[in-house]
This record gives sequence, C-alpha cells and structure tokens, in this order.
Amino acid sequence: MPLSAEARARLEWIRDDYVALVRSAAPRDLLAPSDGTRWTNRELLFHMWFGQRIARALIPVMGGFSQFPPSVSQAYAGMLSAATRPYTWINYAAAVGGARAAGLERSQRWMIADTAWLLRWAEGASDADLARGMSVPPGWDPYFTPWMSRADVMDWLPKHYQHHRAQLTLGR
Repeated sequence: MPLSAEARARLEWIRDDYVALVRSAAPRDLLAPSDGTRWTNRELLFHMWFGQRIARALIPVMGGFSQFPPSVSQAYAGMLSAATRPYTWINYAAAVGGARAAGLERSQRWMIADTAWLLRWAEGASDADLARGMSVPPGWDPYFTPWMSRADVMDWLPKHYQHHRAQLTLGR
C-alpha cells in the first residue's frame, strides 16, 4: 500500500510551509518569544524541523524493534519514559543550540531532504512495512501513543508540526 495522496500532500505541505516560514521571517520576529513555549520563534522553527528528523530516524528503528518480541520495545520505552526529565531538558536545549549553531538556512535544507527521504521510503513501503512498530514513551509528545506503527509516525508528523506552528508568533 503506497502512501495515500492525502498523507503525501500533508508531508509536502509541511516541507513547503516550513521553507516559506523560514524565508519570510523577519529577523526581529525570529528573536521574539513563541506562544506557550520557552523557545524563541527561531528555536521553535528548528524544533519543528527536528520532528521530521525524528520520524526519519524512527522508521528504521521501528523496523529493527519489530523483529523482537513486544516486551523488548516495551522495556526500551520504559527506560526512555524513566528519562523523561532529562529528555525534556535535552529537547529544549537542542533546539536552542541547534538554531544557533546550524541555523535556519541549514534546517531548511534538512527539512527538504528529510521530507524527500520519508516520501521515497513511504512510496516503496508495503502494508507490512507500514504496520511495523514498537512501544514508545507516550509522555514525550502529546500525540504519541504507547505503541506506534510506522504509519502512525507518518500521521504524527503533521500533528506535531501543526501543534508547534500554532505557537509561532511570526508577524504578530
């Protein structure tokens, strides 16, 4: 089952919207605080790209974990859940440091490349490939569930992106 036209359109929209946001954002707007996070708009944009990178990394990881009994990924997710507090700090600090070190021009290129990879992978994926999954730490993201398939991750991407896009204060 190849990626549905709707799912493909959502991923392409993320890529195109991100590029448009980065290209049109005024420097003063990038330094402004976002709404409901500790990040500036620039840092939040970097985090929004990072969601795409997480999905790209999760696809092969999920394939690997799906080869083991469910208890293996459950134990792994349990260890990750136990590390939620340091994860939250790292998640915050990575966007702050990444936005400064790599910059948005680079994250824009990465968004394009990561989206292209995800689309290529999904176009060649079978139903069985899309159904492979693993337990994940649901407390790490409001749209995570205790067990997610690769198809669920592809559905998670637009939710994560739109959630954070609503927190941007660009042009306000």
